Amino acid sequence: MEKFNSYVDRSFEPEARRLGIETLDELNEYFEYWLSENYNNKKHSSIGATPEEIHSAGKAHVKYISPEKLRDVFIQRVERKANKTATVSIEGNLYKLEGILANKTVQLRFDKKDPANIEVYCNGQRYKNAEPLIIRNNVWDGEASVDSFDAPTDEAMLKTSYLKLLKEKYENRLKDKANRLNFTSLYSKEDAQNV
Repeated sequence: MEKFNSYVDRSFEPEARRLGIETLDELNEYFEYWLSENYNNKKHSSIGATPEEIHSAGKAHVKYISPEKLRDVFIQRVERKANKTATVSIEGNLYKLEGILANKTVQLRFDKKDPANIEVYCNGQRYKNAEPLIIRNNVWDGEASVDSFDAPTDEAMLKTSYLKLLKEKYENRLKDKANRLNFTSLYSKEDAQNV
């Protein structure tokens, strides 16, 4: 992973700065082009193929996790002792629990992006979700401004950009892929049994 990060620092970041990217969306867009064309579809000497080829070859062995299971894996978990009025505090927000949980230690599970939805567990048993009483600290709304890269002043540097070339190559490859005919999709499962 460190090797990849170093490669991004050496290859993508200078190009992004040279291009004068101003928004996070624009940065993400060009990173996708760079990642696809300059990394995932470029033959790596250590594996003798492109990462895309290696990934495609192993798709039959890939196990997909449901969004619910993925949420359970990454959900925040904290323990709190409810006070005598069955309330708890998380990150400056106050929540009401079921009365039976007063003065008990509970486990609270939540997504930081959704402070109004707090699951409550005590001794492994699930209880009714905590009821928000006071929400002081809310989630980041995504509207905060993002510091832009320092744009170069030399106009000649901006006319030809490696990232713009990668974007063009990426879009052409997607068009080519979309125009291919997939013969296996022409047959239904019933036809496949008769062949």
